[in-house]
Amino acid sequence: MLFDLRSRGRRRVIRVLYLFLAVLIGGGLVLFGVGGGASSTGVLSGLAQNGGGGSATGLKIDEAAVAKAERAAKAAPDSAAAWDAYATAAFQLASTGYVSGSTAATTGYDKFGAKELAVVAAAWSHYLSLSPAKPDQTLALDVANAFGGSPGIEEFATAETGQEIVAQDNPTSYEDYFDLAEYAYLAGETDRAKIAQAKTLSLAPKSQRATIKADFAEIIAEVTKASSTGASGTTGASG
Repeated sequence: MLFDLRSRGRRRVIRVLYLFLAVLIGGGLVLFGVGGGASSTGVLSGLAQNGGGGSATGLKIDEAAVAKAERAAKAAPDSAAAWDAYATAAFQLASTGYVSGSTAATTGYDKFGAKELAVVAAAWSHYLSLSPAKPDQTLALDVANAFGGSPGIEEFATAETGQEIVAQDNPTSYEDYFDLAEYAYLAGETDRAKIAQAKTLSLAPKSQRATIKADFAEIIAEVTKASSTGASGTTGASG
């Protein structure tokens, strides 16, 4: 493994790094026309043929790409490839609203980015409803990161659907199953979370299992506290 992720804090730092790199690479694909053919599921590889330009021009290209992909998807409601392309294009546009700050508090999606992520969520949901034979893992990872915890927008039910695909595609990765369990717990999917937790512990090295168990205990306590606060009628800020 590239990183030995022994703590939630380190995993989330790496998640920020991966998301920043995804945005950077995605921007390069659009602005510089790097990409594959029509069947590619990479970030706007086909749509980048429209051209390139500066940041303002790049934003217009992203917006045009989303509009084009939306029309194609709605014209072919049963085409998984079309909805994959639509969700991918929408994610690229949402990424223009991602701010990489110097601290966790200043890092994340701005209002524009969060608004565009709602489009991603809808397109992603429709894409999954079509039961693609081989789900797009790149998009799944983007969804998991964007909708998950820091620096995501904390819509954990959506994050879980993306992380499930990531974990299934990496069946020996205890880190991926840990994230799946975490998102499931935070989404209130306790039964699914317990299954992913058991999978995490079965895959993890023995030397790390005690730490992982402690992490899960922390997550469960966090969820229990939030549930208790909600039941008492107290409301808190939402991300």
